[in-house]
Amino acid sequence: MSPTWVILASFIYLAILFGIAWAGDRYPLYEKRAWLRPTVYSLALAVYCSSWTFYGAVGSAVRHGWGYLPIYLGPFLMMVFFWRFLERLALAAQTQKIVSISDFMASRYERSQRLAGLVTIVALVAVVPYLALQFKAVTMSIGVFIGHEISSIIFGDPALYVAALMALFVIVFGTRQADATEHRPGLMLAIAAESLIKLVALIAVGIFAFIWLTVDDLDAVGAIHTLTQHTSSMSFVGQTLLAFAAVICLPRQFHVAIVESGDVRDIRSARWIFSLYLVLIALMVLPITMVAFNVFEDSSAATTAVMVDSYVLLLPLYKAQKALALLVYIGGFSAATGMMIVTSVALSTMVSNDLIMPYLLRRGWAEGSRGDYSKTLLWVRRGAVFFLVMAAYGYYAGTGSETALSAYGLMAFAAVVQFAPGLIGGLSWLGASRRGVEVGLAIGSLVWAYTLLLPALADAGWFSDAWVERGPFGIEWLIPYRLFGFGSMDPLTHGTFWSLIFNTSFFLLISLLKGPSLAERLRARTFLDPYAKNRRLETMNVPGNLLVHDLLVISGRIVGEARAMWSFEIHAKERGLVLSKDLKADAEWVQFTELMLAAVVGAASARLVLGSALRGSGVEVDVIVSVLDETRQELSFNRDVLTSTLENLEQGISVVDADMNLVAWNQKYKEFLDLPPSLLKLGQPVSDIMYFNAMRGRLRLVDSGNVTESVERRLNYMLEGSSYSAQRLIQDNQVIEIRGRPLPGGGYVTSYTDVTDFKRVEKELLEINMNLEQRVAERTEAAEKAQRLRSYFLTAVSHDVLQPINAARLFATSLQDVDDDAEQMRHLAERVDTSLRAAEELLEGLLDISQLESGRMQAEIQVFNAQELLDDLYQQYAPSAKRRKLRLSLHMKPVYVRSDMRLLRRILQNFLANALRYTQEGRIILGGRVRGNQVEFQVWDSGQGIPPNHLEKIFDEFQRYEQSFDWGERGLGLGLSICQRISVLLGHTLAVRSEVGKGSMFSVSVPLANEKEKNHQQEHLPHSSAASSLSGMRVLCLDNDLEILQGMQVLLTQWGVEVIAATTIDDALQMMDQKPHVLLVDYHLHDRLDGLDSLDALRDNARHLHGALLTADGSDELRNKARQRGYIVLTKPVKAASLRSFLTAQYESVKPKFDGLK
Repeated sequence: MSPTWVILASFIYLAILFGIAWAGDRYPLYEKRAWLRPTVYSLALAVYCSSWTFYGAVGSAVRHGWGYLPIYLGPFLMMVFFWRFLERLALAAQTQKIVSISDFMASRYERSQRLAGLVTIVALVAVVPYLALQFKAVTMSIGVFIGHEISSIIFGDPALYVAALMALFVIVFGTRQADATEHRPGLMLAIAAESLIKLVALIAVGIFAFIWLTVDDLDAVGAIHTLTQHTSSMSFVGQTLLAFAAVICLPRQFHVAIVESGDVRDIRSARWIFSLYLVLIALMVLPITMVAFNVFEDSSAATTAVMVDSYVLLLPLYKAQKALALLVYIGGFSAATGMMIVTSVALSTMVSNDLIMPYLLRRGWAEGSRGDYSKTLLWVRRGAVFFLVMAAYGYYAGTGSETALSAYGLMAFAAVVQFAPGLIGGLSWLGASRRGVEVGLAIGSLVWAYTLLLPALADAGWFSDAWVERGPFGIEWLIPYRLFGFGSMDPLTHGTFWSLIFNTSFFLLISLLKGPSLAERLRARTFLDPYAKNRRLETMNVPGNLLVHDLLVISGRIVGEARAMWSFEIHAKERGLVLSKDLKADAEWVQFTELMLAAVVGAASARLVLGSALRGSGVEVDVIVSVLDETRQELSFNRDVLTSTLENLEQGISVVDADMNLVAWNQKYKEFLDLPPSLLKLGQPVSDIMYFNAMRGRLRLVDSGNVTESVERRLNYMLEGSSYSAQRLIQDNQVIEIRGRPLPGGGYVTSYTDVTDFKRVEKELLEINMNLEQRVAERTEAAEKAQRLRSYFLTAVSHDVLQPINAARLFATSLQDVDDDAEQMRHLAERVDTSLRAAEELLEGLLDISQLESGRMQAEIQVFNAQELLDDLYQQYAPSAKRRKLRLSLHMKPVYVRSDMRLLRRILQNFLANALRYTQEGRIILGGRVRGNQVEFQVWDSGQGIPPNHLEKIFDEFQRYEQSFDWGERGLGLGLSICQRISVLLGHTLAVRSEVGKGSMFSVSVPLANEKEKNHQQEHLPHSSAASSLSGMRVLCLDNDLEILQGMQVLLTQWGVEVIAATTIDDALQMMDQKPHVLLVDYHLHDRLDGLDSLDALRDNARHLHGALLTADGSDELRNKARQRGYIVLTKPVKAASLRSFLTAQYESVKPKFDGLK
C-alpha cells in the first residue's frame, strides 16, 4: 500500500480521536449514565494493552511459547480476586484528593516531598523507554505496511510527527485545568474508543487466522507443541507477579483506575468487563501464533525479534487482505497512542507537582508572586508533556532497532513494581514508615538500573558491554545478569528478583527498627480503613489571627481566583456561614484549603505552599506530632522538661495509644501498682497489666464486687473513650483514686492518686458523727476538733500539692508557646494542663471552704469599674468557649460598683465555668443590668437546664445535679456553695432561673457606687500606657524548689525577660549587682529568712524595687502583712496572664528610672 494512504489513514484516525475527545468534554455523554459510565471506565482501563501487548504478545508467544500469557494473567488475577484492594485504594485517594501515584505515596507517608520526588524520578527513568517503545511500534508497523524500512533521517521519521501530534493532544485535552483531580471525560472517552478499536482489530485478525488455520489444514497440534516447548515455568511465574503489581503501579494505570475513577463502584463492574477484555485479547493471540508457526517457519523475514513482533500485521498482508491490514495498523496505532496520551498526562502532573513546583516554592516563587499563577502551573505541565515526549523520542532514536517490544515493556514493569512494597504496605500495615519506604525504593531502583537498565543501554551501544560480560573490575559475582553467582534465572526474572529483595528487605528492616512516628500512625489510619466515615484528617495548627480571606487569597493564586471564590462560597454555604473578609478561619477551613490545593499541586506541595504562605505572613504552622512519640525521634524541644514534670507529680500517670498499648508512664505509676520491669515497656498491652494485677489481687475494690469484672469493665470504658473514676484498696489499707480520660485522636491517660489520708480523715469524721448522740458535750468538742483538723488539713494539703501543680502549669504554658513543628506536643501539653487544672480547681475550692469556715477570708470593699472586670473574664473564657464551638457574648457598659473585686470575680468565674461545662451547643451570655441602685451581673447559658426540685439544693456543699453532658469535667459540687458563702460575706444577693431543655441564668446583685465615690475613683485612676514588650526586663526569682524555678525561667525567657535565678537568700544578695527591675520571691523558702524578710533584705540598698510574694497561702493576714511592707501577693498556682500583667505594670513604672541611669 502506498505510504500516502497509510499517512492519510493515520491523520483521519487522529482527527476522529480529537473529535471524540472534544465531544466528551463539551457534552455529558456518559458521566451521568449509570449503565454507560462503568463500561467507559472499564474500556479506559484497557490502556494497559499498549502496542507491546498488541504486537509484542504474538512475538513473545513465538519466542517463549506460553510465556506471553503472564502479561494478561497478572491483571486478570488482580481484577477478579483482589478488586477490593483497588477499591480501598480508590477510596483513600478520593478522601485525600490524590492526583498521581507519587502523590499517593507522599500523602500516605507524612506528606514527604522527598518521597514524591523519588517516585517521580523512578517513574521517569522507567517510563521514558516504555514511551519510546510506542514510537518503535508505530515506525515498525508503517515500515511493514509500506514494504520497506523507514528513513532514519529525523524529519523523514513518522515517529517524530506522531510524537508532536500526541504532545498536542495531551496539551489540549489533558492539561486544560489546574485541578488534577477533576475528571477529563473527553480524554477518557477517547481512550475507551481506542481500546474498543484495538479489540475489534485483534479479534478480526484472530478470526481471520482461525479460518486460515482451518481451511488450509495447517498443523495446529505441532504449533501447540512448539508453544509448550518454549515455555519457562520460572519466567512464567515471575512475569505473572510482575504484571499483577504493574497493573496498578504503572503511572498511567494508576491515573485511569484511581484518579479518573468517578465512582468506586465502577471498579466492581470493571472486575468483569476488563477481565473479559483481557481474556479475549489473550485468546486471539493463539490462532495468530499457530498460523505464524506454519507460514513463517522457514521465512528469512522472521529471523529478527522486530519482524517476529510484526506477525500480526504480516499475516493479512501475506494474504493480500489490505483492508484487514489497515484495520490492524489502526488498532496498533490506537494501542500506541492511547498509552502515550495517558502516560504523558500522568507523568506531566508528577513532574510539575513533585519536581518543578517544590523547587519553585523553595526558591520563594509563591511568596514573590502577586497574581494568579494557576496559568503558570498549566504551562509548567504542558512544558513537562513536551519534555517527556521528546525525551522518549530521543531514547527511541538512540537505541537499537533489533530489541523485542516485550523486552522494553517488561523492563519498565520491573521498574515501576518497585512502588509495590510501599503501596501495599501503606494500605495494610500501620508499622510502615516513611524512611523505610524511601530507603527501600532508592536501593531497589538502583539494583534495577544495575541489573536491567544499564545492560540494555550497553546492548544498544551507548557504552562498552565488557563490564556486563565480566563484571566491574572483573568481579564475577557482580555481573549484572548473574548477581552474587545466581545465573539460573533469565535476566528479567533475575533483575526483578534482586531489586525487590533489596527493596522489601530495607523497607521492612527500617520500618521495624525505627518505626513510624506517631504523626505517621495518625495519618495512616485514613489509608488503613478508607471505608470509615467522617474520619477527621489532621491538619495544620490554626493561628488565632487567621482569616478565611487569607486562605482565599492563597487558594486564588494557585487554582485561580474565580474557582477559589466559587469553592469557598459553596463551602461556606454548606456550613451555614456568610463569607466575609473578617470571618475567622478554623481547622475545617484550613483542611478544606489544603485539600483544594492538593488537588492541583499534590499533597506534599500543598502543605509546602500553605505552610510557606502562612509563615510568610507571620503565622506559625505546626504539624501534629507527639511528645511521647514511641519511636523516640529527635525533637527540637527538650523532652526532658516534660519527663521531669511527670516524674515529679505526686500522681502516678500512664498513657496508652488508640490500640490500648502503653506509650508513657512515670515512676509513681510503677510504685503504686508494684509492677515488674518486664511489664513496663513501650507497646505493652495495658490489658496484660490489668489482668496481672487482678490475678495477684493487687487491685481490690473499696466497695464489694468482682475484681475481674471490674478490670474488664474498665478496659471497655477505655476502648469506648469514656471517662473513668474509681477508688481501689491495694495493700496495707492504702487507697488509690484512679481517674481516666480519653485523649484527642485516640488513646487514654490515667492518673493514680494516693487518697489514704483523706479516706482516714473521712472515716474518723463518720465515726465521730455516729457517736455524737451518746454525749452532747463530747459531740460538741469532737465536732469542733474535727472541723479544725479538717480546715488545717485542707490548708496543708493545698500548699503541698499545689507546688508540683504550679511547676507543671508553668511547663505546660511554655510548651504551648514554643515555636516548633510539633502540634501534637502542644495537644498533649494541653491535656496535662487540663488534668492538672481540674485538680487545681478542686483544691482551690477546698481552700476557699476552709478560709470561709475559719473566718480568715475578709472582704475588701472598693469602688471599681465593673466593665473592666467583665472584659477580663471574657478574655479569660473566650478561648475555652471557642474550642468547644460555643459562642460567648459580652454585654456590659461602663458602670461603677461597690464590692470586693477579687471575691466578685470568684463568683462570676464559678458561674462561667459551670455554663461552659454543661452547655453542649449554642451560646453563653455574660453581662450586667442596672436595676435601681443595684447592678445584676448575669450569666446565661443554653444548656439542658435544671429541674425545679433541684434548684434549692444546688447551693449546698457537695450537691451536684447530674447532667447528661459535661465535657468530661465533673466537679465536686463546691462551686455554687462557695458563691453562696461569698455572697453572704459581701452582703450580695444570688439568684437563679432555669428551664429544662432551654438553659439557665445565674446572677449576683451588687450595689451601685454613688457619684461621689465614682468621681473619686476616676480621679485616682492611673494613666494607662500602651502595652509594651518585656524584652530587656531583668527579674530576680528566689525559690528553693528547683522545678518551680526552672519552670519560671522557661516561661519568663519566652517573654523576653532576663531571669536571675537563686535558690537561697545569700545567693540572691550576691546577684543584686545585676540590677534587677522586679523581685519574685517564694514565701516558704526553708531558709534563714522567709519570703517577706528576704524581700526586705534584698531592698535594703534598692528601695525603688517592687516585689511580689509567691505563695499558696492566700489568707488575708498574709496579704495585709505584705501590703504593709509594700509588696503584693501572687497566689499559687500563678496564672501566666496575672504574672505578665504584674510584670508589665512594674516594668512600665521602673523603666524610665533605669533608662535615665543608662
